Amino acid sequence: MSTALPDLSSGAPGVAQNGTAGFPQQLSLFYAGKIAPHFGAFAQLTYANDSGTISMDNVDLRFADTAILPGDRSLIYGLTLNNNPTVQDLWNSTPAFGFPYASSNAAVSPLAGTEIDGTLGQDVAGLTGYLFWNESLYAEVGLYRSAKQGATNSLTGAAGPLDGTISNVIQGVAPYWRVAYEHNWERHSIELGLYGADVKLLPGASPAPTALRGPFNRFKDVAEDIQYQYISDDHQITVAGTRIHENLSLDASFASMASANPTDSLTTTRLWTTYYYRRKIGGTLGYFSTTGSSDAGLYAPTAPGDPGVITSANGSPDTRGWIAEVNYLPWLNTKLSAQYISYNKFNGGSSNYDGVGRNASDNNAWYLLVWFAY
Repeated sequence: MSTALPDLSSGAPGVAQNGTAGFPQQLSLFYAGKIAPHFGAFAQLTYANDSGTISMDNVDLRFADTAILPGDRSLIYGLTLNNNPTVQDLWNSTPAFGFPYASSNAAVSPLAGTEIDGTLGQDVAGLTGYLFWNESLYAEVGLYRSAKQGATNSLTGAAGPLDGTISNVIQGVAPYWRVAYEHNWERHSIELGLYGADVKLLPGASPAPTALRGPFNRFKDVAEDIQYQYISDDHQITVAGTRIHENLSLDASFASMASANPTDSLTTTRLWTTYYYRRKIGGTLGYFSTTGSSDAGLYAPTAPGDPGVITSANGSPDTRGWIAEVNYLPWLNTKLSAQYISYNKFNGGSSNYDGVGRNASDNNAWYLLVWFAY
């Protein structure tokens, strides 16, 4: 349920409507477990109520084995085929499974986000190989590419086949890498890591099929992450966060005047701390921030006569705020949550950020969630 100020624009209908409720907001079918010796899967098929569509959500198909090295050191090694960079990660500090774990699809989202922060999710497939030495040092490297295009399909009207990509097609392949170190002692653990990707995208233009050649935009993402955990019978504490820095080389967008600058940068920071008592009652407090280059092409102002929420009067992507969430798990398979998101700045401003009177705080929202798993 969203209590944000309604959006009156024609460009973003159906978002930020007061009192919006969805039942179910989302319905997912999961498989997680062993398929054959050394081979398993995590697969999620999701029905989204707001769009009325069924799609493959996060998928991770994995081969893994263990070798014992001299000195009784262990080495876990394997391959993962997945559709979302970081969905295969061992920690919850990276984007795919970081906080917030659920959010309202009726509330407003800011304009800007880095490519590795969910933008590529479900639009790509990647194969990576990994090593985990002595349950402490982790390294992974691999390549991602976009789905192929074909003739327009009759179901969606977009480029076919059903999983075809109509825009932002990866040119060739996009390398992804990850390194991390974890130390465990008594009931504590701490992880420090780096991850990143180098993505070249052919932007295309909907509804016309995307040309698979020509100028492209390049996104170089480098990120740091950290996670600390304390786990006992009565108390569970997690402190985690990530900082993603992206350099954008916008050759294609600048040539077509879709961006005002040939190069931009973007930095996203998220930090959060979670506490649970006996795995039943808990909550999370999180901080988020996005800062970057002002670009009136990428972050366009509101068109005359069209008051809109997802615009920026000054062309700035800067956004920051807080998320507070309280959870209660009466049973193992049921969670009740109340979440509040508060914006101090939104799309470049705290007040009148769209140039027609909308303030950042007008996008604050309550979100009530009931989650069942069977």
